[in-house]
Amino acid sequence: MYLLSIVTVIVLTGIMYVFSNGTGENYLIRFLDPPTMLFLILSLIPLLVSGGLLKDFNNAFRLVIGKKEPSGLIELIRAREAVSLAIKVLVAVAAFICVVGGVMILLMTEDPATLGPSLAVMLLSLVYGLGVAVVLLPLKSRLNVKIQEYRENAYAQICGLRKNGQTAGSV
Repeated sequence: MYLLSIVTVIVLTGIMYVFSNGTGENYLIRFLDPPTMLFLILSLIPLLVSGGLLKDFNNAFRLVIGKKEPSGLIELIRAREAVSLAIKVLVAVAAFICVVGGVMILLMTEDPATLGPSLAVMLLSLVYGLGVAVVLLPLKSRLNVKIQEYRENAYAQICGLRKNGQTAGSV
């Protein structure tokens, strides 16, 4: 289901672009800026490592997309925290790249004709950062649901033990 939502976002974005700009020979190439993509990835990974959450970020995908069962509540909470950190880092780094790019463009503006294309490339960092953040939001929501389900199951087990006259220590 998660993969279906990602495909839907990509398809809707493509349809929106085709209806707004038409199809040209290089319409898709305008959205590619490898240095910006690389900078976002190279910023995300060290910040996840420094937060001690890179493994948990990987586990988030296994817990939601794969059929891996969580070993405990802490694993789910750490996965949710890793996804939350990734979303925040992507948005912050994208905004940082955009602002620095804007300052550089304004400092080097000799020809007003180059201003439009330069600003378009500058805004691609926001498109990438926000786009990936939008894709990660359903992942975070699924983790929140799994945490709630885990807590409800644990509560039901505790209540079931108490109804049978047992205490949690006697099991």
